[in-house]
Parts: sequence; C-alpha cells; structure tokens
Amino acid sequence: MNKVSVIVLTYNQEKFIEKNLQGIFAQKVNFPVELIISDDCSTDQTVTVINNFIKNKPSHIEIKLIAHKKNLGSTPNFFNALQKSTGKYLAFCEGDDYWTDDNKLQIQHGFLETNKDYSMCFHQVKNISSDPLINDTIFARVEDRDYSTFEIFRHWTVHTTSVFMDAKVLQNTAVQTLFRHPELLYFDTFLYMACSLNGKIRGSHLTMSSYLRHEEGLSNGINYKRDLRHNHLDEIIAETYDGKVKEYANWQIFSRSRIAFFDLLKQGKFTLAFQHLKWIIKKKNNLKIYLKKKYL
Repeated sequence: MNKVSVIVLTYNQEKFIEKNLQGIFAQKVNFPVELIISDDCSTDQTVTVINNFIKNKPSHIEIKLIAHKKNLGSTPNFFNALQKSTGKYLAFCEGDDYWTDDNKLQIQHGFLETNKDYSMCFHQVKNISSDPLINDTIFARVEDRDYSTFEIFRHWTVHTTSVFMDAKVLQNTAVQTLFRHPELLYFDTFLYMACSLNGKIRGSHLTMSSYLRHEEGLSNGINYKRDLRHNHLDEIIAETYDGKVKEYANWQIFSRSRIAFFDLLKQGKFTLAFQHLKWIIKKKNNLKIYLKKKYL
C-alpha cells in the first residue's frame, strides 16, 4: 500500500491537460495515489479545465492543485512540486503528455516493491506529432535490461513520462546539489542519473505513454543563450560524477561552445561569443578529444 506521488507540471496547456488527467485517473492500482498538479501561472484556461475535470476524481486519488500567481519557470516549478510530495515513490507526466496503459503505475510499483536493489524503472515512449515522419515513432528504443548512468546521460534514453522512482533519491547528495541551482534549464536527466546513487535502473520495452512533440517544446531549435545554461548543468554533472560521465560532460561543454563561438562570430554577436569563449578556455583540455571526434 505504499503511496505513489504523481507530479504533473502545467503551463498554458488547456488543450492537452484533460487527456493527461484521463490517463492518470484510468490507472488500475491497489495503492493510494497523490496527484500533485503544479501550474506555473498559466495565462489561458488550464487551471479552469483542471478544476472542472478533477471534480470526478477516483476515490483512491488525493489531489493537490498548486496554481502559482507568478511564473516561476520550469525547473523551480518542478522543485516546488517535489517538495509537496509525500509518497514512497514518484512518477511524472508533463501536462501535454499522457499515459496510454492503464496498468503502467501498477507494473512499475510492483517492480520496485519486489526488487529492492533498484531505485528507478522506465519504459519506452511513443512520439505524437503533426509531422507524419515523427508521429507514432519511438522516442528512444528501450530494452528489458539495466541501464548505466553514462547511457542515460549520453543517449537521452529516458523520457519523463516513463519514470517511476524511489523518493529516497531526493535525499542523496547529487539531488541536493541540483536543488541549489533552481536557475537550471533542465532537471530531468540529472535527476534520473542521480537514481544510480541509490540503486540500479531498469528499462522496459513496454510502450506505456506518449510524448506530444510540438513547436512550443522547450528543447526545439538552436539557442546559444540557452546553450550557456546547458553548460552550467553539464558543469554540475562533471563535478558530481567521475569516469566516463565526467569526461563526456566536459567534452559536451567544449564542443557546444566551440560551435557556438564560431557561429556567433560570423553573426557579429561578439558579447555572446565571448561568453562561450570563456567556456572553451576553461575546457581547453578537451580539444584533443574533440579533434578525435571520440563521441560522435
């Protein structure tokens, strides 16, 4: 009967949030669920749609709806929601994504309950897009096996909608370090990597959720200012882990800023180019790795 906290982050998702909640309400489980919905000051009718839909919630689901009066940003909003969670386990589903298998939570809950040496499990996810070349494809191929910290960092195999983890991970040193940096652009991959400090991580080939890909997505497009924030996150990863993870994090910083530096010079954006140059100088020891194209 160990409780699961499900965290849903929303921002201007009035068109999608009902399908998201339908997938959560449809879960067939034998344990209590705490649903934490944290809206980051939406300017549309997202909160109204949520309030109307949750009037008919299942009896086993307790709902905490947080409607922020000021926009916090994606990572601070996530941190805030995590601090409200009280479950033994955590699961996530962004407001525009949704679960497609009614047994998802029960399957993952059962796995961690019976395999105490694991701290996280995840599964395969399907892409949903208006682009027919992307629609119904797989976000990342997942096999029925254990995954290393380096694999998760290197290949972006894990999608947020698929994650089920032990809440004890939130207390480890890596996550506590992450909590000290609310300005970070991304939190998800770092959090999943941190699970490896508490136990093993298991993948599953089952496709039990869908990832809605659209133009408003946070990760779309080239943005050299955003890349500086990527560098900051990779620097924290390099300081937290050793071995291949540390080496790859430093290489990413160098590679990313080298490309940005020369492109920005061509565009005459010298101030931004200089900011990337500082990272190049800091990580200059990775030039040899870059020239060998070790990670390409």
